[in-house]
Amino acid sequence: MGGGILRYALIGLAPFTFNYDLSKAINLNFLMLHYLIAFGDVHNFHMPADVYGTLLRKEYYSQRLPIEPFDLNNPFGVKKPLTFMGHKERLGAREAINSWAKKYYPDTRDENVKILDDYLTLCEENNIRPIIFLPPTTEGYKKHFNKRIIDEFYYLVGQACRKHPSAVFIDGWKLQGSTDADFYDASHMNIQGAAKFSAFLNHCIEQLDGKR
Repeated sequence: MGGGILRYALIGLAPFTFNYDLSKAINLNFLMLHYLIAFGDVHNFHMPADVYGTLLRKEYYSQRLPIEPFDLNNPFGVKKPLTFMGHKERLGAREAINSWAKKYYPDTRDENVKILDDYLTLCEENNIRPIIFLPPTTEGYKKHFNKRIIDEFYYLVGQACRKHPSAVFIDGWKLQGSTDADFYDASHMNIQGAAKFSAFLNHCIEQLDGKR
């Protein structure tokens, strides 16, 4: 940001972004509660929002997640412990990675492609440069992730960037320097890893600033 004007928009994607729809993932349907509380809508969930709402305990439905004060000058000064991958996370990683291949929804893919296109168009219309990024994962996650899904991800992101030349794509999977100590499971960075990757993103933005 500079002079009160938004110049960049960070758009973080997961390798399964285009194919995944939480509201269709029956084994995670309990997570739809968060969306119902926040937006009053459950998107493509198999049960209407009003019916789903009646099944919830009244005191739970009325909850709102508290937002802790956030210091922009010290973004990693949050009250969250530094955690690392344990034996349990390592053993369950392969099964979790393989499960993504089953969460493939062609209709959702088309919907998500359009959503990204709408984001990029909105940025262009407001003279904001979009920075799309794929966060780093462990080497094991990359090694075992479904090839069809990741190839399609790169293809769709490439198409989006060709349609919107102002967009920049930063591939965290190709970032060197991360180790398993930077993750609390196979695909999620801990505070230490997030700090490293955030510094890298900031460096990329500074380079873009230098080319303006």
